[in-house]
Amino acid sequence: MDIEDALIEETKSYPLTTMLIAVNVIVFILVFSLPQQAMEAVFSAYSFSAPHALEIWRWFTSLFLHASASHLFFNMLGLYFFGKTLEEKIEAEWFLSIYFVSGLLGSFAFMLTSSGSVVGASGCVFGIMGAAMLMNPIKRIHLYVFPLPLGIVAISFVIVETLMVYFRPLGAFAVADNVAHIAHVAGVLTGSVFAFFRDPKRSMKGVLALAVCVVLLVALAPLFALVALFGGFVLNVIDKIIGFALYGIARLISPIWG
Repeated sequence: MDIEDALIEETKSYPLTTMLIAVNVIVFILVFSLPQQAMEAVFSAYSFSAPHALEIWRWFTSLFLHASASHLFFNMLGLYFFGKTLEEKIEAEWFLSIYFVSGLLGSFAFMLTSSGSVVGASGCVFGIMGAAMLMNPIKRIHLYVFPLPLGIVAISFVIVETLMVYFRPLGAFAVADNVAHIAHVAGVLTGSVFAFFRDPKRSMKGVLALAVCVVLLVALAPLFALVALFGGFVLNVIDKIIGFALYGIARLISPIWG
């Protein structure tokens, strides 16, 4: 990518991605500006769970609630990178369909495996990632600080999430991290299916490119592990800074509730 292409890339508009990030951030700030009891009432009334599966509004409201600033930050970071990549490839109706259907199916997958409640846009974001990794797997992104092909980053997430789903039920080896990994996997699968319906030929080429990405991941595992470790450290620092800012803004506007 030369300088001219980089400037064009920087000036592109991604209205859907921007809008969804803005709505999620605004909802988070408003919810966390509420008094503790009111905030707990919001999560109780608008999260998604098996006992309340027929309360249809929860299907959508739960997708815009986040349990913490870190939860919001990493979801919105993924949406920013994968959303931009996908939005430039498909129509708005396809993008929004992938986002919401992936989120809904992710929530229902979680419901079938857990009696707890779930919130967050993770399923939506993984759905966007699932479609993006087939539609444009060689797109360069900087999710791990270093520039990497989107396919490498996406496959890394898919492998980790699949392993987390597999090991969670295994007794002493169970992973208890309060993360709805099954919703992530369901989201990726949903987004991938949408990609095949939208553009079968491009998606098949994407599968071949992802196979190459898997080979590269295996061959260069130590290098990618170092990149992920350093990138994860940097992202965690940024996460703390943004979390401090978000909670600070929430505290500043909390007086509006009396």
